[in-house]
Amino acid sequence: MTRVLIIGRPNVGKSALFNRLCGSRKALVHHTPGTTRDVNYHTLTYGKKQFILTDTAGWSDDDSIFSNDLRRHLVRALNGADLALLIVDGKAGLQPVDGEVAAILRQQGKKTILVINKIDNAKEEIKAAEFYALGIEPMITISAIHGINIPDLLEAMDTFSSDNTENAPPSDAINLILVGKPNVGKSSLMNRLSGQERSLVNERPGTTREALDTPLSHNGQSFVIIDTPGMHRRHKFTDDMTYLSSLSTHHALERADVAVLVIDVSQGIGETEASIAQMILENHCACLMAVNKWDLPEDREETLRNIKRQMEQKLQFLSWSKLILVSAKSGQRVEKILDETKTVYAEYSKRVAQEDLNEIMVQAEHLRPVSRKGHVLHLQRIEQLDVCPPTFQVTCNDPLLVHFSYRRFLENRLRERFDFTGTPLVIKFLKS
Repeated sequence: MTRVLIIGRPNVGKSALFNRLCGSRKALVHHTPGTTRDVNYHTLTYGKKQFILTDTAGWSDDDSIFSNDLRRHLVRALNGADLALLIVDGKAGLQPVDGEVAAILRQQGKKTILVINKIDNAKEEIKAAEFYALGIEPMITISAIHGINIPDLLEAMDTFSSDNTENAPPSDAINLILVGKPNVGKSSLMNRLSGQERSLVNERPGTTREALDTPLSHNGQSFVIIDTPGMHRRHKFTDDMTYLSSLSTHHALERADVAVLVIDVSQGIGETEASIAQMILENHCACLMAVNKWDLPEDREETLRNIKRQMEQKLQFLSWSKLILVSAKSGQRVEKILDETKTVYAEYSKRVAQEDLNEIMVQAEHLRPVSRKGHVLHLQRIEQLDVCPPTFQVTCNDPLLVHFSYRRFLENRLRERFDFTGTPLVIKFLKS
């Protein structure tokens, strides 16, 4: 497996190329330089070859605190790479920072492909000539936005890898997403869980701008942990970058199995947490709630009572979720997040025997008969259609007789019998 690092100065199209190669919108793309601040991974299969793509923040000579942090992250990522894709802007031409990055790549002896981006047609090919001064070959012109010459780039990458995936074991990784308000400690939890400084941590809210994947293994189980930007309620979007960060979280939730709603113990549970919880429910993710900064409260018993009271008031629709008290700073119970995620995922992927469902159906009709205006509800069959989430179909004589309270009654019967802790249940009613 070849590790490929996408590197270059800000706003040359690194994230656009990353998305093009991934075939998805994993990385934010925006005209503002410095949109990407973290390191993002994706496994790409091309033919029988496999690559781990790494998207990075822009290499800058700015002396700001963020640029210093970014430079440190980039050097660490570069040390672990087998191949570098040096991305330059064909429209803007050769820049001094391009030469600085090229020099560092030569010093480290990295195999490098020079990728000249934003060459949108044959007439613009001539603009590539000045980049010969960097002394890097091969040199390939592309347009990441329009997909021009991407096959040529993949072929060039292919020459640097002899790995194949014929004997690779199937992936059983659980996709675990960390969500919450800005500055509640999601990135600190990510770094603590991964055992390295994968995400930038800064006291300013909004340091993380895009969903960020980190693969890891714990007690024999593989995970992909997705760190996300802090979520705002819609009316609190202050600019288009804040909106795009929120959109990144929406897309990440679509591919998550288990969501961890991170709550700052000093702030408690408010309307924003309720809004995020609703998104988790809409995406049918399993869910844990991690109350972070548990090292801070002096009266922990009273604090816990307040948190549980807030859960009952604001997050009643996630009553099936499990609560974990953690501290990213001290590491207290942080690994329990992974242990509980594995347990919850087992419930999320549980399949129930048909004879047990038949018994539930008989008990439901006996315990709570339903009738309205002379019409009586008759359940004829309950079957499980799917897992992740567990999805059940109830065949009956008239779905219009099914009130919300009866749907909740049936869900509670399933939970009492089969547990399903931490996982949503989908129940559909079908007319016979």
